Amino acid sequence: MSDSLFNALPENVQAGIRALGWSQPMPVQEKVIPAMREGQDLIVKAQTGSGKTGAFGIPIVTEVDPEKKACQALVMAPTRELANQVAREIEVLGKARGILCLPIYGGVGYAQQIEGIEAGHHVIVGTPGRILDHLGAGRLRFDHVRTLVLDEADEMLSLGFWPDMREINRYLPEDRQSCLFSATIPERVRSLSRVFLKDPIFISISEDQISPQQIEHFFMVTTAQEKEANLVRILEYEDPESALVFCNTKDDVRFVTSYLQRRGFDADQISGDLTQAAREQAMKRIKSGALRILVATDVAARGIDISDLSHVIGYSSPDSPEVYIHRTGRTGRAGKAGTAISLVSGLDIGNFRQLQQVNKIRIVERRIPTDAETTARLGERLAVKVEQEVRALPARDQKTLVDRFVPIVEKLAASEEGKRDLAAICAMHLKEHRPETTVTGAPVQPERVQGGGPRERGGPRGDGRKRRPRRRRG
Repeated sequence: MSDSLFNALPENVQAGIRALGWSQPMPVQEKVIPAMREGQDLIVKAQTGSGKTGAFGIPIVTEVDPEKKACQALVMAPTRELANQVAREIEVLGKARGILCLPIYGGVGYAQQIEGIEAGHHVIVGTPGRILDHLGAGRLRFDHVRTLVLDEADEMLSLGFWPDMREINRYLPEDRQSCLFSATIPERVRSLSRVFLKDPIFISISEDQISPQQIEHFFMVTTAQEKEANLVRILEYEDPESALVFCNTKDDVRFVTSYLQRRGFDADQISGDLTQAAREQAMKRIKSGALRILVATDVAARGIDISDLSHVIGYSSPDSPEVYIHRTGRTGRAGKAGTAISLVSGLDIGNFRQLQQVNKIRIVERRIPTDAETTARLGERLAVKVEQEVRALPARDQKTLVDRFVPIVEKLAASEEGKRDLAAICAMHLKEHRPETTVTGAPVQPERVQGGGPRERGGPRGDGRKRRPRRRRG
């Protein structure tokens, strides 16, 4: 090992690093590994592929006691694919030390996971929903966890894991180290950190983004002919809690609103053509949360004040730098998170780059999500929602209400018409079951009492033992 950071590690950990083919630490590893080994709580801004798994994996396998057959480190990830990838790397890193790492995620059977839990794995990497399944059933305990890692926290929030993560936090010891990794650090991620972390240090490997931000600015290049179809892809991928879509003309407002409504979106419009009563009705609906998407011209949107607006999307390019500021200023209010996305095409690209210079705002270019990426994201959201609802059913009801439908589903899935019927049910499920809470200011979720889950803070555990009172972190 040529690098002093890796050289300072135990030889059996260096063996794991060599097995992964790493010869020198990456920038995120240089910053995170020493801080984690000192026991600091961390918020780390790091993109996928930056080496962050090694950044938290190396300290975990270094500090875990291989003689203690209990879970000592927990890593939560948003998808089964990422959980598997992280678990494989940690397994290789810790192999020479005898560290066992168990992936736990939904979509597969329970038997192998239960066997792994009973064998006493030192590190568990998994998705929140399935982890909570095992906790609620009393199969898994986190009494000995000393390190918690939330990987790709922004993605976990976008998939709707927030209620599950809050509940898992109740099973974790108060005395622990917690580290949060995220590609972006808007207010919703900072809110998450207040629940899980205590006095965290902020680390960023991006020199031009050294502190958390409340509004994320993006632009996506599209052709004029594909603009409305790409708007649909963005809305399906982002799944905004509430969005304001800006158009430059009243004709575009009517067209975009109609286009979104025909594709099943909960959208309405405000423009100069509407009566005052119709405008007020649309405003009332989006402010109350009854309407997700409002399409408007810049003139019609004057005076709009929606405190919980999560997204501003520019369907048409702004006429001036000042208009861009007015548009994006509609989101990220009152210390909450906001995302601003601009669709840019043709000759507008040069003007859009100029407004960045005038406004001194760095707007990051992002690709339009592909159909495959959008479909995958919809599938992930559906899996999370179904998993949460099934888990909320008592075990006796799962048998009578769920198992008897399995043959029906199998029969439907055997024909093309049946598959379309199932797809329609999935589409309606995603449309009707919106998240009931957000990270910022989220009310405490009702606590389940079946299956050995927590009842109340300081009350009895599911196994009858007394749970010690806990103070709020952060």
